[in-house]
Amino acid sequence: MKKLKKLPDSELKVMMLIWDNTPPVARNILSDQLDVDWTKPTVLKLLSRLVNKGYLSCEKQGNKNMYTPLISKEEYLADESIAFAKKLENVSLIGLMSALVETRGITKEEVEELEKIIEQYRDSSEK
Repeated sequence: MKKLKKLPDSELKVMMLIWDNTPPVARNILSDQLDVDWTKPTVLKLLSRLVNKGYLSCEKQGNKNMYTPLISKEEYLADESIAFAKKLENVSLIGLMSALVETRGITKEEVEELEKIIEQYRDSSEK
């Protein structure tokens, strides 16, 4: 996996909306869903930056620019998680997970997913 550039909060907010929509996504759809009052030029500037960084592609459809993610949410989150973990290399993984669960909570589905990941790791390490 290539090293991704960390996104500032404003660009990440736009990417999260794009990931949550079915691509391609028009700027006006994003503007309607934003929980901040950014002007049209501000949103267009953020989209332009994301295109230049390689996170989005832009295609003209009629009179609208349509944006499609080139990086998946999972790829970005995995890359950010790895970068975060490297910064905390001397921190206990168990302690970190406990803190996340205590502050954020964890669903039954997330527990089941974690159990699957651990089981896959066990299976691969026993070979």
